[in-house]
Amino acid sequence: MSSFQDLKKTRTARQKGKSTGPSNPSASGKATYTAEGSHYSITGTNMSSDMAQRINRYMSKVADGNEVEADTPDLTKYENGEIDQDMASRAKSVLSNLLGRPLGEVPGEVPVDTDPSSSALQRREKEHSVIEGKGKVVRQTGLDENGGKSRRDQVSHELYGKELDDNGLEVHNISGRGRGLMSTRSVKPGTVILKTPPSISALQNQHFQRVCHGCYLTMKESNIARCKDEKERFEKKMRGLLKVKLNRCSGCKVLHYCSRECQLSDWPTHKHECIALQRFRRMYYKTYPTKRQDDDDLSWTHASPEPVRALARIIWKRRVEREKNGGEDGIWWKQIASLETHVSRSPEKEVMRLAQQAQHLQHYLSASIPVQGSGGDEDQLLPVNMEDFGFGNVHEMMSFCSSFHVNSFTLSSPSLSPIGVSNSPLMALSNHSCDPNAIVVFPNGGKLMELVAIRDIQTGEEILTSYIDLSCPYDIRQRDLQERYRFSCDCTLCEKSKDGGKSDWVDPRWCVRHDGCRNGDGKGKMPDKGSISDLSVKCDSCLESFTVNAREVLAIVQKGVDVLDSDEHRQLDYKTAQKTLSTLIPSLQKYIPNHSYPLLSLLRLSTLSHTPPQSPQDMEIALRHISEAYEACDKVYHQNHAIPTLILCEYAKLLSLQDSEQPRDQGGERKNEMIRRLLRATELLKRAVGQGEISFGRGNVVGKELEGVLEGCREEWERLKRR
Repeated sequence: MSSFQDLKKTRTARQKGKSTGPSNPSASGKATYTAEGSHYSITGTNMSSDMAQRINRYMSKVADGNEVEADTPDLTKYENGEIDQDMASRAKSVLSNLLGRPLGEVPGEVPVDTDPSSSALQRREKEHSVIEGKGKVVRQTGLDENGGKSRRDQVSHELYGKELDDNGLEVHNISGRGRGLMSTRSVKPGTVILKTPPSISALQNQHFQRVCHGCYLTMKESNIARCKDEKERFEKKMRGLLKVKLNRCSGCKVLHYCSRECQLSDWPTHKHECIALQRFRRMYYKTYPTKRQDDDDLSWTHASPEPVRALARIIWKRRVEREKNGGEDGIWWKQIASLETHVSRSPEKEVMRLAQQAQHLQHYLSASIPVQGSGGDEDQLLPVNMEDFGFGNVHEMMSFCSSFHVNSFTLSSPSLSPIGVSNSPLMALSNHSCDPNAIVVFPNGGKLMELVAIRDIQTGEEILTSYIDLSCPYDIRQRDLQERYRFSCDCTLCEKSKDGGKSDWVDPRWCVRHDGCRNGDGKGKMPDKGSISDLSVKCDSCLESFTVNAREVLAIVQKGVDVLDSDEHRQLDYKTAQKTLSTLIPSLQKYIPNHSYPLLSLLRLSTLSHTPPQSPQDMEIALRHISEAYEACDKVYHQNHAIPTLILCEYAKLLSLQDSEQPRDQGGERKNEMIRRLLRATELLKRAVGQGEISFGRGNVVGKELEGVLEGCREEWERLKRR
């Protein structure tokens, strides 16, 4: 490419005599393609330029989300003029090859591939899914000889045998659910069922300068994690032994590390990335020569989002493994290749997005290859040949991208803030439920991810986690699961929720409040979307009917949903959030209880926007909203889930902070009030520490921090008593 701006685009070119695509078209007879934004072009097909242009326009329509009649015998519904049958047939062949399945057809049963030349990704995709009709996916697991509903998956035990055996786990093929983790022992809440390092992790770009890319902790979190308790941390602080800032990589000047140990542990993967990032930086300043070359300015890294960097890290690691094994893949890649992929049953729009990401990835990898010779053009990024990295064709590459998106985890801080993306094939074997018995957390940083039980789990019971936000109502949960994971959930909660108006049960996640309830806590069903008139709703507590203005309720709820969407897409700064939520939350509270969507999430967002408090008013708002969220969350989450535990921690810390900022020269009544508040804060902190040991396991960073705050409250209480 001639400029940094064109990084995400590609052009048809050849590098060292090889095809720009992932396979050689002259040898395989398959077409390769390149992307220019939303536009595509075809090479290697020996077809006329006119035909290639027609296919290009067709694929552009798909990429832009337009409906296309792809199953017609020709491609002329969107074109003027006619093309002959032979040309149309060849066009469909090119596009079918690109999609990895017959163009425009709803696939029938997918046979298990016995061709030894097929990739592991392709075999796994065919082996694990049968498609019946349109959009309905049924797992191909079968029953055992005794008519049981699951059977041990031998392939998984060959891949993960020792880790499974050491942690009391088995992988079963479960009828209707696919592979899943089963416990071979009884487990109590708070038990760490499985602790394993991610295969790969990558930070979100905005966290490059504040989070270590080795342990994935901030400097404050790292200091807490490295000390046994608050006493040790205080002693180290007094002796100047606590680090105060991260050190950046001297090569790329992008990634930061809290210690030499973390930098060395990340170097085997980062050394390839380091070369690429240095090259991108130079290309950026050549494209924008008026920009001041500031090492702290990382705005140019937006062209390398964390999914692409994570995928590249996996590919680099695979290449190193293949070089060590004489060109053969090792066990690490076989675990990655065993993950489920959805390419064959994805809509064509999604397939095109995967194709674009695969092209972007080829150029990102190209940046890590040093320019050969003095005449090489550093500003021109030619796509690498993916055969050099072990991929046989474009479909394998797209399947790899798909499996990563389907099976990756949000890398979170110890306090559950999203900071990046992680991938663990073993952890991904846990199936989903909206009523889970376990959670996946990173309680001591991203070097290890932990599967923690939040309920009693019996021997032979499946271990279930949640892939989505459990505070969302049924329709939103099902939509999110379908869009990303291509399945519908039929857990106990969803079965109870989908009855709609057929049952009297009212989902606390999606309801309206009954102000006139004589029992004081009544609620009724949320009006259906599109309702515009006043509706009579039955209270689930006092059983009386009350009237709801459907239009007003749905309108104000939608405003709340829009705010959450803006925050999710990082389009909402805290000042704007404070101003918007100051009127939106009271308006919502007129119609819906605090535990109903989206109010519970908005209460937490408001608390975060006022923390740390800059004024007594900020403190008052933050405390009020976090207390309301804490009182409401038990209607939505199990008490041992990490979210209510974290809300309790935030509440306790705010209470302790409130007392620390009070003036010390007040009279006796003020002193007694401060003692009462300290006792309340101490009580909540003790509860939070105990609850944190269940939700995050023992010795977690959040728990250690709270123990330090608790010790400070006790010392302050003793000091006040002596006054």
